[in-house]
Amino acid sequence: MENGYRIDRLSAHQIQIYGEEAVNDGKENIFNHLYVPAEVTAVWWDKQYIIVKQLHLKTNERGVEEPPQNPTDDDYSYWIIEIDENEVKGPLTLKELENDSEQLGINVVFRPIES
Repeated sequence: MENGYRIDRLSAHQIQIYGEEAVNDGKENIFNHLYVPAEVTAVWWDKQYIIVKQLHLKTNERGVEEPPQNPTDDDYSYWIIEIDENEVKGPLTLKELENDSEQLGINVVFRPIES
């Protein structure tokens, strides 16, 4: 991916987006390099933005996080990373992502993350 961002896969469902630079969230005393938590299921990017689709993991009776059996639209969130500013906006609904994408003038076509 662009400018020091990477997809990290720790296990089948622990797939996250990290950056070399800390998230620019206005908190100068906190250094967080995790841009999007697990499970990242699809991404799109260009030179300005990274757009991420995230499936919310559920904790089972053994305390293990796993995806829902039959995910619905409510089980997904979307994130927009502004690459040069190290800023992240999210979690967003699909409708919010569509509105923001239109305002930014980008046409998002997700590439799935292979399992």
